[in-house]
Amino acid sequence: MLHDLFPSYFEWWHIPVVFMAGMIGESYGCIIGGGGIPIQAALVFIGVPIKSALASSSVGGLGTEAGVISETREQITSNKGLTLRIAIPYTLGGILGVWLLLSLSTEILKYIMVVAVLVILAHAYHSNRNEKPKTIGHSQHAFLFLFMFMAGTYGAIGPGGEGAFSKFAIMSILGLSFIQSQGIKAAATVPSRVIRLVVTTLAGLVIWPYALTLVAGTFVGSKYATRVAKRIPDAYLKATLAAVSVAFVVYLLFFYGP
Repeated sequence: MLHDLFPSYFEWWHIPVVFMAGMIGESYGCIIGGGGIPIQAALVFIGVPIKSALASSSVGGLGTEAGVISETREQITSNKGLTLRIAIPYTLGGILGVWLLLSLSTEILKYIMVVAVLVILAHAYHSNRNEKPKTIGHSQHAFLFLFMFMAGTYGAIGPGGEGAFSKFAIMSILGLSFIQSQGIKAAATVPSRVIRLVVTTLAGLVIWPYALTLVAGTFVGSKYATRVAKRIPDAYLKATLAAVSVAFVVYLLFFYGP
């Protein structure tokens, strides 16, 4: 049984390395996105196969959601309906993403995601943030639904950056503050994370010693990073998310391959 739990390449020094990767990655990743990149890189470095690195990193993301939710409960409670409307397409997309992860079909998704992020950037350029949600039309609701569906799909198989894309979209389309977007996005992500956990566990992809270590590390990093984010003006955070989104578009187009 222990042989099944601990892979042949497991070493005890891996645990502090994975914990630090999770804590440091989500210390900035839960704010500007991209925290999954150093986490997945650390897992691959210690010998974890790519599929298992993606699956274990996704399980570790539950710690990120827990840390953010613990610091943004009021924002989530006051936007329960909106959280549900975002969770539905994100969860549906996550189901598709898990299937794509198992089948390794990601090339088309990459370009669809690039187009979606570019549209969000164009939308943000022509809009200003309001303190309360905007009244948006059916077409914008439909676009947000489609974008969050694609974000959920990409989040299950992508190399990172989905958090930046999603929070930037929520801020730009709905006019929410960063902390509101942060909390709503974290809560809306949980059902998809749980589905990924079940499916990838059944597929034998999750390496539990590393996944549980990541849950602890990402919880610590995201909880205290969210506290810091509350003191940063939204204009700076939104500009940073925009810059990160542009950087990930470049990365997806020229450097990332399935």
